[in-house]
Amino acid sequence: MEFPRIKIAVSDCLRGTECRYNGGHAQDDFVNKQLAKYADFYPFCPEAAVIGTPRETVRLVGIGNEVHVVAPKSNTDYTEGLQAYNDKIIPKFVDKQLDGAIVKSRSPSCGLERIKVYQPSGEWHGSKDPMRAGLFTNDLVTAMPHLAVEEEGRLSDAWLRENFMLQAFTSARWREFLNKEPSVAKLQAFHRDHKYLLLSKNEEIYRRLGALVATTRKHNLDECLAQYQEDLFALLSYRTKKGHMRNTLDHIYGYFKNEITEAEKTHYHETVEEFMQGIVPLIAVIKVLEQFLKHYGSEYLETQVFFHPYPADLALRSKITAYR
Repeated sequence: MEFPRIKIAVSDCLRGTECRYNGGHAQDDFVNKQLAKYADFYPFCPEAAVIGTPRETVRLVGIGNEVHVVAPKSNTDYTEGLQAYNDKIIPKFVDKQLDGAIVKSRSPSCGLERIKVYQPSGEWHGSKDPMRAGLFTNDLVTAMPHLAVEEEGRLSDAWLRENFMLQAFTSARWREFLNKEPSVAKLQAFHRDHKYLLLSKNEEIYRRLGALVATTRKHNLDECLAQYQEDLFALLSYRTKKGHMRNTLDHIYGYFKNEITEAEKTHYHETVEEFMQGIVPLIAVIKVLEQFLKHYGSEYLETQVFFHPYPADLALRSKITAYR
């Protein structure tokens, strides 16, 4: 099965570039050994571009109602230069139609969350003082609010990794769809083929998307495509829950329940219960359903992206901890 190449912005140090403050790198195995086979990377490093490498350490400082990036030792304020970098690079990322971004954790420029904002005095009083995203990542998510963004450390969590990759590959499929002269019929086909993937994420938004597709005509296609994209990315931002996945699996099982043997029914129900209890991973249930599909057939299910939403060798459905 062919998959579109995903477009991922990535902190350059994670690619192995020696651009950290101390002249080192933070090479990440998932990025470089697994994801690189399927992604086109768009590296960035605000601090290296503006301050240089090696460099003095910087941190976020709250000054009035603004957040600045300041080097505590020299008291140099680098905010203006870093903001100019953001204003130059982020519009290019918007134009590239990114599918995701992987950012360096704990970085005052790139961190996704829990970056300390110090007082001008240099003090930080725990929960009394704010924490937020780094300067670059904050601007990136403001410009692209539905972009899949994660820190490299958080992607070691199987649940967060699976959700990130599902979001990125679905974004890439949607991007390719939009770039190939979309029509009402093609939108209907896209929605049909993604039915069970969408259902597994958020049933309410899935049904809203279905209603939108049903009212789409040639004269309002552009308007409906824009709304579909808005709702699609909102749906993808929800992290998959086991209960929603169980509902989807049972819907697919319903295609076969009147044809399969009692032994096959028992095998399915036992396997899906073991998935719910955290005994076996999702892929075990998927394989049971794929055997039913192979033996009994279903033209409708044959085209469902749910079965292969991303490359199998990423093994995203093989971890028991990938669903909660």
